[in-house]
Amino acid sequence: MRTDLSESMSLDTIFLRTLYANKEAIWWTSIVQITATLMIYIKTHNPIYIAFAVAFFVTVIGRMANANAFEQANLTEATAATLKKWEWRYLSGALGTCILLGFLCFVSIYILADPSAAITSIIIVVASTVALVTRNFVSRTVVIGMSVALLAPLFVTFILLGGFYNWLLALLILPFLWSNIGIAANLRQSLFDALLGKRQLGIVVNNFDAALNGMPQGLLMFDRNQTITVANMKAAKMMGFDNPEQLRGRSLETLLRLAQLRTYFSSEALEALRTKMRDLLAGAKQRDVFVSPAKRHFEFTATPDPERGTVLIFQDVTRRAEAEAQISRMARYDSLTGLPNRSQFAEIASSYIEMAEQDAQIALMVVDIDGLKRTNDTFGHRIGDELLRAFADRLTLADANGPVISRFGSDEFVLLFSAPTRNAALESVDRIMRMVSGQYLVSGHDILTGANAGVAIANAAEFDLVVMHMNADLALDVAKKDSKKDWAVFVETMDHSFRSKQRLKADLRKAIAENALTVAYQPIVNVRTLRMTACEALSRWHHPEFGPISPAEFIPMAEEMGLISDLTRCVVERAIKDCNGWESRIAVSVNLSSYDLQNMDMVNIIRSALRRYDVEPHLLEVEVTEGALITDRESTGSVLSELKDFGVQVAIDDFGTGYSSLSYLKDLPVTKVKIDRSFIADIVAEGRSLKLLRGIVQMSHELGLSVTIEGLETNEQSELISEWIGAEYVQGFLYGAAMPAQDIARLLDAPMEQKLVAVTEYAVSLH
Repeated sequence: MRTDLSESMSLDTIFLRTLYANKEAIWWTSIVQITATLMIYIKTHNPIYIAFAVAFFVTVIGRMANANAFEQANLTEATAATLKKWEWRYLSGALGTCILLGFLCFVSIYILADPSAAITSIIIVVASTVALVTRNFVSRTVVIGMSVALLAPLFVTFILLGGFYNWLLALLILPFLWSNIGIAANLRQSLFDALLGKRQLGIVVNNFDAALNGMPQGLLMFDRNQTITVANMKAAKMMGFDNPEQLRGRSLETLLRLAQLRTYFSSEALEALRTKMRDLLAGAKQRDVFVSPAKRHFEFTATPDPERGTVLIFQDVTRRAEAEAQISRMARYDSLTGLPNRSQFAEIASSYIEMAEQDAQIALMVVDIDGLKRTNDTFGHRIGDELLRAFADRLTLADANGPVISRFGSDEFVLLFSAPTRNAALESVDRIMRMVSGQYLVSGHDILTGANAGVAIANAAEFDLVVMHMNADLALDVAKKDSKKDWAVFVETMDHSFRSKQRLKADLRKAIAENALTVAYQPIVNVRTLRMTACEALSRWHHPEFGPISPAEFIPMAEEMGLISDLTRCVVERAIKDCNGWESRIAVSVNLSSYDLQNMDMVNIIRSALRRYDVEPHLLEVEVTEGALITDRESTGSVLSELKDFGVQVAIDDFGTGYSSLSYLKDLPVTKVKIDRSFIADIVAEGRSLKLLRGIVQMSHELGLSVTIEGLETNEQSELISEWIGAEYVQGFLYGAAMPAQDIARLLDAPMEQKLVAVTEYAVSLH
């Protein structure tokens, strides 16, 4: 067994104290030795025995003085050398006694040869030898030294006496010597192991106590009789005791009565705690939580053992309970306004409907703040958040019958209230809308804020939250589109319109996936030569049930559904393929949306189609609106630059209807401007419109851009443009409506005067 230096020195100190602890035994042994020596003197009348008696007396006096000095010594911080010194001091006294006993035997047996003296001396030596082992076994040095000093003279005596018998006795002294040393060693090792085991057990016990009392939880161990056998400091402190020992041996009922005497709990709370504790100790539950009258939360965990009892661990979990309650509240309530969120609103609404009269009218109102994004952009999100709180505060003052108010999203609030009649509900909605709309003073800023709302009303007996909310959303959508009113009430036609729109969306998704949309082309004519130099590709959708669907309807729908880039890809592929079919004699232009301009993949789609159909890049022109250009100028510029570097032409479509600024024409890779039809609608009758149009064309030319004028419908407009405006290209119904690719092919070789006849015939065929 391994021990460190400090443990070894500690054990050496214990062994040394054991040596010196025999002071009284040494004294009485010395008295026996002196008495026996004097008895030999009386028998033999030889004065040498008087000398031996005096020597024994002097020796024991010296040993007693040394023992007293040892008792006075402070060995708390003694070094190994100090301990060794005290061991040798003890050995010197013991050796003196042993040497005297050895010579006593030598004199009695060999010198005087007196049988009585010899027998008495041998008896004293044998008795001393036994005492030597039992009293001094803790020191190997002392045992060996005393044994040799005691038996060596006896060994020499038998050798000197001569004869086989005496020599045999001398030889027998040697195993006796080694036997004494071995017995002492075994006793010493047993004591060493016992002391070390006790010390290590004490360390384990101390460590266990430290761990037990260092626990942040309280711990109680109950036996099968529900009596406490183990407790830690935390448990004692939590129960008002100073030491865990004060808890041991107490029963559960004793603890509960003590808690009641100290007025920790009311009678009701104490009974609740008693029930919980009994269930835990009986094994009916393994975990439970008790809330004290002081609103402290204690969690109990029981580990039952049928043989040894139950270990009960408990701790104050008030902070955790409060945090869980806070998390639960955050999960159910809006952190900004404190209003219930979507999930909590559903629970409250269910309870609200259960308490409502069955014939009451239940109104669900979805309210959107108008212009919150503008407020955030203008004043910052902090002011926007304060505006939301102020808006919520006004809603809580709503003049309605106990409304339930919730915040569902960034600027969306939902109200639920009851009214005796439908008209009363509508009156409440009107009052609420007037109250929440108007001026808000937020951190010194006077902010004018409006709102839009959709309302659904139903009898309490027919209330369905999901359906009502969907209907209110449909009404809100209608209200947002109607500039004359800020709120609308759901009617069945809204649902029909919604379902029709959803049907169209599904059919549009399918049509795009199956490439079922077609492409028509409107001619673009050179003003000077009156020949078709290009045509614009326009997407067309002929619904199998509803017939032609206007692009003004299905293109915004595709953008809303995220399908606009797929639609553009179909048009690009078809237009480039048809351009190849026209033997690349005229160019073709396609429209790109703002979504397309954010997608670098569109560049790869166009490049791939041009290479696949062997069409020169300069024969393709992409048209983008002013609004699309400024959505994200960096991304837009990157896409357009890639296309222009590849050789594709870039045109601004519907110029003048968006932001009417020529600054971006200088920065972006634009090659053409297409002026919107609104600029030529009245140029025949209005001179100022003519001058404005001419000025735009001249400025575009100054920037190195060619110009196409859209919406040309009359010969008078054509003549004015040709004579006064100076634009290179025109496009409009005068020179052709949108037509299939094969009709464009037939018109390629005919002069435009002849094409007019064909175009007219085509237009008539459309009707």
